Amino acid sequence: MRIPAVIAAAVLAAFAVLGVAGPAFAHDQLLSTSPQDGATVSSLPTAVTLTFNDTVDDAGSDANQVKVMDASCKVINDGPLQLQDNVVTQPIAGESTGPVTVLWRVVSRDGHPVSGDFTFTVSGSGAAAASPASSCDAAPATTAPTGSSDGMLPWIIGGGVVVIVAAVIVLLVTRSSRAGDR
Repeated sequence: MRIPAVIAAAVLAAFAVLGVAGPAFAHDQLLSTSPQDGATVSSLPTAVTLTFNDTVDDAGSDANQVKVMDASCKVINDGPLQLQDNVVTQPIAGESTGPVTVLWRVVSRDGHPVSGDFTFTVSGSGAAAASPASSCDAAPATTAPTGSSDGMLPWIIGGGVVVIVAAVIVLLVTRSSRAGDR
C-alpha cells in the first residue's frame, strides 16, 4: 500500500468518526428559570419554571425531577412535575422566606440526563433579603432514565462507515497496483 493511500484512508476514517460524533453533544441546556437564579422575590411563587433549548424527553417514572427546598431544606413541591415541550414546571407551596434551592434533573431528547441547581431568595413582607446561599446539597434521586440507547447509534454508524471507507480504499489501491503490474 502506498503512503498517500494510507494517509487518505486515515483522513477519511477520522472524518467519518468525527462527523457522526456530533449528536453525542446534543444534551439539553437550561436557557432560563423563573424565578431567575440569584433573584430576590417578595413572596414565594406558586411554581418554579425551567426553560430548555430543546424538548425534554418524557421518560416516565421519576426520570425528570425538580426538587424545591426552603431555607430549612424542607421540600416544598406541591404536586407532580409538568412537562410541555421545552418547559418544565414544578408547582410549589408554603410560607417560606429566605433562600430557596432548586435541584433539577431532566432527560434530554437524546436519552441522556442533565442536571443542575439554582437558588433564589424570598424576602417576605419587608424583611431584609437574605443571601441566596443555602446548605441544601441533596441532589434529586438518580433514577436511571428509561430512554433508549440512541447515544450509541452514532458510534455504531460511524464504525460501519469507517469499515466501508477503509474497504473501498484497500480495494482501489489493490486494483491500481495490479493494473500497474501488467
